[in-house]
Amino acid sequence: MMQRQSKSIRTIRRSELSRAAFEAVVRYGLRGTTLERVGEIAGVSKGVVLHHFKDKSSLLEAVFRRSNSVLSHSLVELNRHTQSPHERLWAIVYANFVETIFNRQVCQAWVSLSAEVPHNKMCQRVQAACNARITSNLCHELKHFTDADDIGKIAHILSVLIDGIWVRAGLFGATPDSDAAIDEFEFALIRLLGCSQQDVDLHRRARLKVKTIAGMVLNTRAFRQNVI
Repeated sequence: MMQRQSKSIRTIRRSELSRAAFEAVVRYGLRGTTLERVGEIAGVSKGVVLHHFKDKSSLLEAVFRRSNSVLSHSLVELNRHTQSPHERLWAIVYANFVETIFNRQVCQAWVSLSAEVPHNKMCQRVQAACNARITSNLCHELKHFTDADDIGKIAHILSVLIDGIWVRAGLFGATPDSDAAIDEFEFALIRLLGCSQQDVDLHRRARLKVKTIAGMVLNTRAFRQNVI
């Protein structure tokens, strides 16, 4: 019993420190993120941080896992309220671009983190898994809208577009525009799928519904405290 309890406490502490490290990167950028600052945000000493993460590299891996889990949790929450392939497809889009996470500080933090990927094999594995998951999610819904031979190619292009919008948003000081980002995605999606006007109308109705859901679900204090 004591061993289980100890393991549970350790897991909780690591989660808290991962969240604090993510917040530190958002606040100070990657260069300004130190073990001391992570400890300050978490309310613990540097020694406690080192007890759970042996160095900054392992802490960085935890930040990557944390940032990717935010997207996963966002999609799970949105899909609780979706009812059709159109809505599930747009849930993927809003999980990546909802204003709660698609903001200047987080985008800039993401660019800082991405710059480390080529130099850190652990982060490469985490990011590769995240990219594969997004592409897989897109493939799962795109099968309802296009030929099987095209699904993989279209999903890959759309996932690259998502990454590109995030990187571009993080490179500049202007506040990212969530609606404009989703407009760009919609433009590409409709043309890649060769949508008829009827299909376009169905996608836009689904987009509007998911936007409303995202505004209610992903902006709640409970969601932000538990996930972000």
